[in-house]
Amino acid sequence: MEYWKIEHNKPISIAIKGYIDKKSGKVTESRKEIERRFDGLDWRYQKQILFGFLQSGATDREWAYRKLFACWDECFITTLQELWERYHEKTLSWLVIRFFPTGYVKEHLEELSEGRNYFFIYERLAEDKDFNLDKTRLNEADLLSVKRKQQETITDDDFEDLFYLLIYKICKGAYSIRRGKIFEYHGENPIISLFDNRILKRMMDEAVYYYNTAEKLRKWIYMVSKDYLRSYKTEIDFDYPYPKREQFDRIAGSMREICYKHIPTKYTTVWDAYDISDQQKFLDDLDRRHKKHLQKSDLKHVNVSFEEDLIPY
Repeated sequence: MEYWKIEHNKPISIAIKGYIDKKSGKVTESRKEIERRFDGLDWRYQKQILFGFLQSGATDREWAYRKLFACWDECFITTLQELWERYHEKTLSWLVIRFFPTGYVKEHLEELSEGRNYFFIYERLAEDKDFNLDKTRLNEADLLSVKRKQQETITDDDFEDLFYLLIYKICKGAYSIRRGKIFEYHGENPIISLFDNRILKRMMDEAVYYYNTAEKLRKWIYMVSKDYLRSYKTEIDFDYPYPKREQFDRIAGSMREICYKHIPTKYTTVWDAYDISDQQKFLDDLDRRHKKHLQKSDLKHVNVSFEEDLIPY
C-alpha cells in the first residue's frame, strides 16, 4: 500500500533566516514555508516574522497587515506609524484606525478617512465629545447603523426611504454596478447584477431582523429584475449570461433605466431636483419624511387607544 509522504518540518528559524537574507536565494521558498506555518507558531517567532515582512515589499507588508488584525500587539505601533506616514496604504489605515491611540487618529483624521474608513473612525471615536459626525460622508447602510447606534427611532417607512435612496443613487451612477453575470437565480427568482451591491446586501440583511418591510422590498427587487430580463430578452444569452467588457456599460445603463422607472414617484419627483453629489439635500429630505412617519405612527396609536376605550368589559 502506498502512502503520501509529508516532509518533516524544519526548524522555523531556518525559514526565517532564509527569508530575511535577501541574497540567500531562498526568499521565495522561505516565504511559502513561513506563510504555511505561521498560525501554529509561538508568538516569539510570529513577532519576528511580522517585523521581517513589514520591512519588506508591498505584497509582504500587506500579508503582515492582515495577520496583525488577529495577533495585534502595541510593539508594532512605531514601525506601523513610520510605514503609514511613508506609504498611506489602505489596509494599514484600518490598523491605524482600530488600534492606534485616539489622539493619533484625530490628528490624522482627514488622511485616514478616505471612503468607508470614515464610518470606522466614527465607530472608534463615537464616545469622543470632540468628534463631530458628518453624516454626509456615510453610505445608506452605514447611516442606518449610525441611527441604530444613536438609538434613533427608525420606522419601517424610514427603512424604505433609505432603501429607495440607495436604489436611486445606483440608478444615477453614484455607486457602480459589479461586473460579471447579468443575473443570478435566488431560488426561482432571477436578480440582475444591479442589485449585487454590498451596501444593499447589508441593508437587506439588517431588515430581516429589525423591520417588517424586508419581504415587500425583496419582491420589488424580483419584479424589477424580471422586467429587465423581459424587456431585453432578445439581447441576453440566458445560457451564458456573461457580457463582454465592451458591452457592460450599455447593459448597466439599461438596468439603471428600467430600475429607475420603478422607483416610487414620491421619491423621484423630489430627488430629481437635487444634485446627486449633494448628500445634505437628501438627508434633509429623509428628516422631513421621518417627521411625517412619526406623525402617522402617533395617529395610529391614538386611534388604537380610542378603539380600546370603546371595548366593553
